[in-house]
Amino acid sequence: MIKKLSTLLTDLDSKKGPDFEGLGIIVYSDLTNLPVSSIVLDDSTLLLPKEKYDDILNTLFSISTLESKFHDGFHLLSSDFVLTGISKYFSTPIISDLKIQNNYGSRYRTALYGSFVENVLYTAVLSKNYGPVIFEKGVEINPDAIY
Repeated sequence: MIKKLSTLLTDLDSKKGPDFEGLGIIVYSDLTNLPVSSIVLDDSTLLLPKEKYDDILNTLFSISTLESKFHDGFHLLSSDFVLTGISKYFSTPIISDLKIQNNYGSRYRTALYGSFVENVLYTAVLSKNYGPVIFEKGVEINPDAIY
């Protein structure tokens, strides 16, 4: 799973242009008690779920621009690598004694804290200002180190 996630982030990073806004991903084992809520109430135009890698890649890329109403929030990938949800508000508890490595923005910090949430396997972020980052229970994993 982590290798697929790393490949996805690397592929997205290589495609991003000046209109790329960034994205956040939650890889989950179970949706039960996952603290997410839809930001965009109607995502039926995206025809979820998406199971094929290229469909996932192209969908995430196409919605990660300011012009897309789906660019905000986090997107959901199941543990069997199926895109099941997009544009979710992710409400995570703040972990006050956690050492913060980077002074990046809210999406980065939410992914870091969110990696501790029950049923979350990994969180990941990609910004227009920095490359891909994956978190597993608060540990930052460099996607380049996975291969």
